Amino acid sequence: MITIRRFVLTLLMTGSVLPVGNVWAENMHILHGQALYHERMALPPGAMLNVWIEDTAAAHGAPLVVAEQREEIQRAVPISYSLTYPPLPAGGHYTLNAEITVEGRRLFATSNEGVPLDHPALVLHRVAGSAVRVPYGTWGIQSLGDRHFENSADAPGLTLQQDGTVYGSDGCNRLMGHFRIEGQNLHFLPFAMTRRACLPPLMLQEQLISRYLPTVTSWSREGENRLELRAGASGETMLLVPRDTL
Repeated sequence: MITIRRFVLTLLMTGSVLPVGNVWAENMHILHGQALYHERMALPPGAMLNVWIEDTAAAHGAPLVVAEQREEIQRAVPISYSLTYPPLPAGGHYTLNAEITVEGRRLFATSNEGVPLDHPALVLHRVAGSAVRVPYGTWGIQSLGDRHFENSADAPGLTLQQDGTVYGSDGCNRLMGHFRIEGQNLHFLPFAMTRRACLPPLMLQEQLISRYLPTVTSWSREGENRLELRAGASGETMLLVPRDTL
């Protein structure tokens, strides 16, 4: 999406001549670049990249946006973008800006001063107070309902990846599959599992976990060290903690 209406209004107010028809299209420019951030963090679904050019020397004092592009992020960083913009009148002070948002909340952004147009490789920084809770990562299963699991090397756990794949162990057998996430809703698709025989306590643990996971309908995060999965029908909760804290 390109925002040029305010730019056109400025030209009209200053008496500049506007190209029309194909002449206008032929005079448009395209800026190709990439945006990235250095934090090791996966973006949640629905994250948006917004890139824009603004004139900070606009006569009315407030920065004037002359072109803007907004699109959903479909890939990992660095994120490529192409920004189309009209001819820029002489005398302006033009800067390039970008931000990554989720549901309207800013997560990463360029500095308030922006960057020159000849530096299209944009480094975005974390916006203060913008922590986003996502379920991705490697988690150890600490409890299921009122049953607690032992803190051991072969304790049950799950790894949820941003591409929708999940793998882990129920403490007896390995499991792998896919999940779907939309907002706070989460559903596991049927798992593929190994079929190793274990001692009776581990076999019981396997049955509890394998029967529970298909019933999960939602997730929530409490701080950085707690992930909760909740079953829709029973309301039973599975508590998971980061694997490195086990």
